Amino acid sequence: MVELFPGKHLFIDDYRIERTEAVRRVLNQPVKHLALVFKPERPWERNAVALGRCYYDEARGLFRLWYGATDDRQIGSRVMHPDNPPLPVYGTHVCYAESTDGITWDRPALGLAEFEGSRENNIIEIPSLPGAASPGVVFDPAEEDPDKRFKMHLMQPITIDNFSPEQVRSCAYSSDGIHWNLSGLQVTPNERLFGVMRFVDEQPRGSINPDARYILYGQRGSPWATRQIGRRDSDDFIHWSENRPVIESTLADPPGMELYWMDGPVVNRTYAGLHLGLLSAYYTDPAEAYRPARNEGVIDTLLAYSRDSVRWSRWDGTFIGLGSAGTFDAGMVLAQYPVIRGDRLYFFYAAFAGTHDANSTPTIGLATMRLDGFVSVEAEHFMPGTLVTRPQRWSCDRLTLNAAVNQGEIRVQLQDETGKAVKGFTLADCDPIRGDGTSLPVTWHGSDQASAVKDRMIALQFRITYGAKLYSYTLS
Repeated sequence: MVELFPGKHLFIDDYRIERTEAVRRVLNQPVKHLALVFKPERPWERNAVALGRCYYDEARGLFRLWYGATDDRQIGSRVMHPDNPPLPVYGTHVCYAESTDGITWDRPALGLAEFEGSRENNIIEIPSLPGAASPGVVFDPAEEDPDKRFKMHLMQPITIDNFSPEQVRSCAYSSDGIHWNLSGLQVTPNERLFGVMRFVDEQPRGSINPDARYILYGQRGSPWATRQIGRRDSDDFIHWSENRPVIESTLADPPGMELYWMDGPVVNRTYAGLHLGLLSAYYTDPAEAYRPARNEGVIDTLLAYSRDSVRWSRWDGTFIGLGSAGTFDAGMVLAQYPVIRGDRLYFFYAAFAGTHDANSTPTIGLATMRLDGFVSVEAEHFMPGTLVTRPQRWSCDRLTLNAAVNQGEIRVQLQDETGKAVKGFTLADCDPIRGDGTSLPVTWHGSDQASAVKDRMIALQFRITYGAKLYSYTLS
């Protein structure tokens, strides 16, 4: 497991919180870019573009996007359930694009694959079966083999023009994300890797490994013929565990709500100690008949979190919501794990103007927020509020805050496990913290050095006045 931002602590869960008084935690929403940022524009994209995976390349200063494209050449049909009518299967392609800002995209002419007599396109040539799903690309910087730094998994129906619940999963590797080598094919019986289980009452087998190198979250069925979130893990990206359920809807959810999808980083890593998931909530009509599941409804995105990737919780309230009627994302919003660029988080999402059963053309939208901006701690009223962390053995020299203090102030006190303030590090000694930044230094009488309390059990007391927002703190 990889730790992003060691020494940083968020306020998404209660793990580091001892007590609070007159403060509240607020779920913040990313700000949407008002227009879609990616849509079908080329002949090989005539029917759809499907969000695969986006990464930010620090060295090149580029957003790199792998996506699925569907043209308008019908090559067959497929039946996913014997009670359902056949669905058309069109020619599909794995494609690549680049951007400096995440908004305006360039489709470089790769010259790798031929389409309608020309190689002037951005199609990545990977030997595959027809009807492939959108590419799941993973960048693994810890991979020792440089030829396998980029990994890709693709799912395809095993047959065309016939009913088959089986899927073929192909795995490919690359050193640069452009030139790929196919590893082989693996038949996955009875269920899709990401999809609703063909046999919804099948009981999952096998164990869960929280320390596995790779983790895939996705949809699976339940004994009630509803969708819920399953989890698979692997140490080699080839052999995967059973699709074990980890998040289910509850009686507290709205009637008819199902959990459609969740996106995580794939490489087993945490964001400041937390596994984060962008959870797609599917709102259906409970009166609709199963076919074999409810196929009509709308989808928005929630924020889910876990300390071990197995036991999950989620915040009440929408994290990335639907657009207004008539917009490109009015029907469904399925968000991807955030891309980090400097002090901003970029949430690319698959956007649909229509509902789940409306067969609308998918496009790609974008929402952004500040680094660590998921949940803020704020004073409830005009009076100052307090948050105290659990004591921990002090081993740092400096303390910085990610905070927006455009009015009011924040002060920090170091105190022992009994609540007694450490001399020289009291609230009165702390210089008022004001301003807006992701790394605001905490100082006491002008000094940011806190090594004097090294090896002692120390808790932090934050005093937050009205108008200030605290997003995270970092011990360094």
